Amino acid sequence: MTEYKVNCLKNSEYKTWDEFVDSSPQGTLFHKSYWLEASGRKFSIYGCFRDEQLVAGIPVVCKSRFGIKYASHPQLTPYLGTVFKPDHDLKYVSRISDQKQISREISKRLKEDFSSVKIGFAPLPVDLQPFIWEGFTANVSYTYLLNLDDLELVWKDMDKKRRNDIRRAEEDGIYVEPSSNFNEIFSLVEKTLRRQKGKVDRQIASKYNETLSERNQCKSLLAKNKRGDIIAGAYTVWDNKRAYYLLGGFDPEKSQRGASAVAVWEAIKFTKKELGLNEFDFEGSMIPEVEQFFREFGGKLTPRYSVIWGKTYMKLLSFMYGSARNMFSRMRS
Repeated sequence: MTEYKVNCLKNSEYKTWDEFVDSSPQGTLFHKSYWLEASGRKFSIYGCFRDEQLVAGIPVVCKSRFGIKYASHPQLTPYLGTVFKPDHDLKYVSRISDQKQISREISKRLKEDFSSVKIGFAPLPVDLQPFIWEGFTANVSYTYLLNLDDLELVWKDMDKKRRNDIRRAEEDGIYVEPSSNFNEIFSLVEKTLRRQKGKVDRQIASKYNETLSERNQCKSLLAKNKRGDIIAGAYTVWDNKRAYYLLGGFDPEKSQRGASAVAVWEAIKFTKKELGLNEFDFEGSMIPEVEQFFREFGGKLTPRYSVIWGKTYMKLLSFMYGSARNMFSRMRS
């Protein structure tokens, strides 16, 4: 059996890590060291080495509370998970065997260093067996991935209602403009999140934007009406593989049917025409209305997996916390 070593990377190795992420099929923008630094959270990047060569790795953000150490994701970070060196020259059986062994070594190290671990993987085929063998629980949610090889086909494959909404909005004078003012798009996001009872820290989101703007890896597109009022917007980020619909929203007081769809459609066209990328990731949502909005653009329903692990006493603490919350809710009602 091949011997692998799992070590935390040093700051001086982050440039090598970022290049590794670009080359890995599983690597995303969210795995990059500069994204993690922008989150403002303490993080560690675990590298897996074979004969001193980096062959895989996984980043996590670290939190400690009352002496209990947690590994998870920072805000606005849908994907982390293990990234592997591409081994196209290996036979399939050899590649799968290597990746199983690597994943098991990584999962063991995470269990040694943390009391609780929660990791979400990029929406690609992923072997969770090694994590399950180590006692992790697997979960699944979904996103929609839009193939952009042919924009005309993308348009035809959209739901008829979605195409009509976009046409009607454009006929009504809705137009889309880029914006370098992040507060404009984030104000729309906050209005939408309030309706959904969600929350995103403006300071953290602004730091992400600042970091990505310096690297030309983000775009804010605002839909406006004939008077020039901002009514909807889409904020996308990208890496060397695909673009991601990271944030979006609309103003309910000025809302006009199809405005949000027009903004997203422009983001999709920008991804293909300006960036030359052939995939657009909606990142999914478990909110039915949002899921339907994404679905009607015609993307492929794609599972995205996550794993959770906690020491035995963490499960007890979670049960006690949930019971206390339920009791408090009943008392209030």
